[in-house]
Amino acid sequence: MADPPDHRVTDLPAAKHPSDEDALQALRSLLLSEEQKQILGLQHRLDDPEQRSKETSAVVAEAIRLRREQGGEDALRDALGPSVQEVLRESIRKDSSVFADVLFPVMGPAIRKSVAESIRALLESFNKALESSLSLQGIKWRVEAMRTGRSYAEVALLRSLLYRVEQVFVIHRKTSLLLLHAVGSDVAAEDADMVSGMLSAIQDFVRDSFQSAQGEGLNSLQVGGLQVWIEQGPQATLAAVIRGEAPQAYRVQMRETIEELHGRFGAALEGFEGDAAEFESFRPDLNNCLVAQYRKKEKKPRPYFLVIALVLLAALVSWQFWGFLQARKWRAFVDVLRQEPGIVVTDLAEHGGVFQIRGLRDPLAIDPRALAQSVGLNAQRAEFQWQAFYSLDDAMVLRRARQILHPPETVIMAVERGTLRVAGEAAPGWVEGMRARAPTIPGVVALDDHNLNNPDVLARRKAMLESSIIFFDTGSWELKADQKSRISQVLAPLRSLIQLADSSHQEIEIDIVGHTDRTGAEATNAPLSEARARQVMQELVEAGIDGSYLHAQGVGTTKPVRQEETPSDRQYNRSVTFQISFNPKTN
Repeated sequence: MADPPDHRVTDLPAAKHPSDEDALQALRSLLLSEEQKQILGLQHRLDDPEQRSKETSAVVAEAIRLRREQGGEDALRDALGPSVQEVLRESIRKDSSVFADVLFPVMGPAIRKSVAESIRALLESFNKALESSLSLQGIKWRVEAMRTGRSYAEVALLRSLLYRVEQVFVIHRKTSLLLLHAVGSDVAAEDADMVSGMLSAIQDFVRDSFQSAQGEGLNSLQVGGLQVWIEQGPQATLAAVIRGEAPQAYRVQMRETIEELHGRFGAALEGFEGDAAEFESFRPDLNNCLVAQYRKKEKKPRPYFLVIALVLLAALVSWQFWGFLQARKWRAFVDVLRQEPGIVVTDLAEHGGVFQIRGLRDPLAIDPRALAQSVGLNAQRAEFQWQAFYSLDDAMVLRRARQILHPPETVIMAVERGTLRVAGEAAPGWVEGMRARAPTIPGVVALDDHNLNNPDVLARRKAMLESSIIFFDTGSWELKADQKSRISQVLAPLRSLIQLADSSHQEIEIDIVGHTDRTGAEATNAPLSEARARQVMQELVEAGIDGSYLHAQGVGTTKPVRQEETPSDRQYNRSVTFQISFNPKTN
């Protein structure tokens, strides 16, 4: 080991002498060298973060314990709480499965404990209610209870109950807070807020654990003899605690209830901030979900009585069903009859298997008995009682005008809101008589004959055809017999118009336009109107009209024949009209 350096003054150069300051420094070095080393060591520990962290970690647990023992729990909680919450929140956000794994061992026992307490309280209450029961059935149940070791109430419940909904919860999905809770009168319930929170936790656990798609979740769970059925809506969840086996119809009722809640309280659910008082008005609807069904005591009938009862029941059901079908057919027939122009049905009744139909009928209206036969009904089973009247329906006024005026084939007639429109060509004598007699026809309030014997032949024939209307039944494109005859009436003027246009060196275009009323959706009205136009076009082509002049189009409700104010207006819009245009020939 080397000798320590000699600091004697004699080692200094002979030519120099140390000053007092140097001597003091040398003395300080001799006296404080060890302390300086310790100070440097402390400085190194303070400047090194890793070393400082190790030393702090060794004492932080003991410091927290001492602080708690000294009564500083509140200050410690206030200091550590925000940091712990933020760490948990960030941990769950990054990997929720870790938090689910932590909760898994405690969620199931907690729920089972809560449900078990509810069952225990229910059975105790039921025991008190049935304690005094001394019926034969009650005695049998008591014997079974003693034999099986179960309580009397449990045996009675199992033997008499099919299912019972004991509790119903409405839980806000976003906040997991309880909105409403309904419980049966004899059911002991635990803390509803705790149960709703646990149900929400289970739902979140299932979604996170099994990677369920958005909107999917747990629909039911089984705990002992209880089932929990769950129906979820966009903003709220409906959960029902059921004892026994409920039918699927009850799940439909749950869906309807949660849909009704969203329909009535959609805005309140969206903006819910913790006050559930505004949902109290929905409690009667929630109480309707507390239903139960019990077994009914069945008596076993004797076999021959059962056979006779079944035969009589089958005969009764067959007779009732046949009567129901007949009544249904006659009601449908009356609905058809009401659509016929010139007929007003005021009463329908049945006495002794005979249907009595009363009302008003125009003499020119269709025969109801013939109409009944055409739809497959036995007219002998009906008794018609009609009062005669003059119908002011346009279709009936037109029939009356044709019957009275006897127009020639070259004349086309139409009635629109009481105005008799006459177009075509006729002898002067007939025209003079028509003008004199038309105003006296019941239902005719005005006469329009400016297109009758018009000097402009093309315009006159064009007006005749454009005033023609082909009518259809509601929702149908099939032509009835009277409308086919109306098409036959326009064949001669149409051929004549085509010939006149050709001789006048005019190109003619005949648009067959289908219309519908506004009772249906436009998506179905448009194709229906086109089908009507094509049906009329097919009739014309089959009758010999050159199809190159014809063009079928459907306009739906976009170009109504009339503005719909009355059933008659709707009838006019269920039609096909003609639009004719002329263009000079190019060659």
